[in-house]
Amino acid sequence: MHRLATTSLFLGSTLLASAQDAAPATGEPFFHVDANLLYAMLALAVVQVIFIVALAGIMRTMGGAGGLVKRLMEKGGRTAGVIVLLVLAGDANAQAYKGEGGTMSLVSAFWWLFAINLFLFIILLVQLNILRALTRSIVGEEAQAMAAAQKGESWAEKLLHKLTRRASIEEEKDIDLHHDYDGIRELDNVLPPWWLWLFYGTIAWGVIYLVNMHVINVWQHQEDEYSGEMAQAQVDIAAYMATLTNTVDENTIVYTDDAAVLAAGQGLFNEFCVACHGPDGAGSETSVGPNLTDAYWLHGGGVKNVFKTIKYGVPEKGMISWKSQLQPVEIRSLACYIISLEGKGSPTQKAPQGEMWKEAPSDSTATPADSTALGGQEPQRVAMR
Repeated sequence: MHRLATTSLFLGSTLLASAQDAAPATGEPFFHVDANLLYAMLALAVVQVIFIVALAGIMRTMGGAGGLVKRLMEKGGRTAGVIVLLVLAGDANAQAYKGEGGTMSLVSAFWWLFAINLFLFIILLVQLNILRALTRSIVGEEAQAMAAAQKGESWAEKLLHKLTRRASIEEEKDIDLHHDYDGIRELDNVLPPWWLWLFYGTIAWGVIYLVNMHVINVWQHQEDEYSGEMAQAQVDIAAYMATLTNTVDENTIVYTDDAAVLAAGQGLFNEFCVACHGPDGAGSETSVGPNLTDAYWLHGGGVKNVFKTIKYGVPEKGMISWKSQLQPVEIRSLACYIISLEGKGSPTQKAPQGEMWKEAPSDSTATPADSTALGGQEPQRVAMR
């Protein structure tokens, strides 16, 4: 540090002594430099050197004689002096501007002093950081030790001690079983309370389960619970399948004689079909629609063909399409009711029309769903009689 101070002061004096009011350069400088500014820069460098030397002494005292900090500062001082001398050597070879007689200009002297002050400021910051770390290590460790001694065990440490009941290092000699295996000693530690309570809990749960399941039957047995869940699943499936009736079409419809379905179909027949087919579906010689109670059909019999005829209609013969007015489940009920009328015609029923229908085993005469090209398909037409 003394070498650094001496070198810096010598360099500053040399710069001031060699600085002259040189001839102005071809370009105007950014700011005006005079002797007062140079003296101020030199004074700032001296102040920084004083602080650096003082901090070095403080760190040397805190780090101890011959300590690491002392060696670092000594090496740092020599390094700083070498850097300054290298800067001077560089200036001997290349100077920004020299006036008459080889003297240094005021601007060049200012920038040299500025570089020296910046270098000293960096050294000062490094010293402050080192001093802060030393202070924290010395004062912080003592403060933590004193706080720990005053505070004692924390609540977490107390809880851990209660859960484990672990013996301290001082108490290990009392539980030593004097069994040494390759340097590993055996200690007679007690079982941790958390493990014991977990073990006792499993025993208690086993007793409670046994009594409730097989003695007093408070809880439902697994087999009974399984049977109940399967029965509920069947109920849920039936309810779900009931909702699928709205998606029925001419390909999936199946005839049913369920009373509720036939009753719903009869209500729809009385509302929409009586005008053309008569109240009993048998028609008459003056009725527009054909007889629906005999075995003869104009556009194919069976529930699938009847469903199709109701859905799409036969516009060329006056039979309108009902798919825009009736839901699929309603058409299903109506088709099943019409099929149930076979053989129930009155004596005044209309004469047979079309061909006698014989139900195929699978009733597979249906055409593709939602087909609108119904005219001209003579073999299995999908209009009612």
